Amino acid sequence: MALLCYNWGCGQRFDPETDSDDACTYHPGVPVFYDALKGWSCCKRKTTDFSDFLSIVGCTKGRHNSEKPPEPVKPEVKTTDKKELSELKPKFQEHIIQAPKPVEKTKYMDLLYDYLLHVK
Repeated sequence: MALLCYNWGCGQRFDPETDSDDACTYHPGVPVFYDALKGWSCCKRKTTDFSDFLSIVGCTKGRHNSEKPPEPVKPEVKTTDKKELSELKPKFQEHIIQAPKPVEKTKYMDLLYDYLLHVK
């Protein structure tokens, strides 16, 4: 009876009676996804294409593994109490619509302007 190998990167069916110490080529590390790059923690080769990532040949030889790895633990999602719409609205009722005040011209600005015009 052929069993499925659960080693990363192998996925072949094998007969446990004829399994040998170098029958399986697999990745002992874990898949790493960083930005657009995909690869294995045990290998240096990285790629941006998912199909290429799946076709990266294993870097270690060993026996096939028929034991399914445990499911990763998913973090518990915390739910918050739903707030009423009135709680989410701003607390003020008046709307302030006003243009910014123009900068007032001062004597200092006049002197500075004249100076800059006449500097050679």
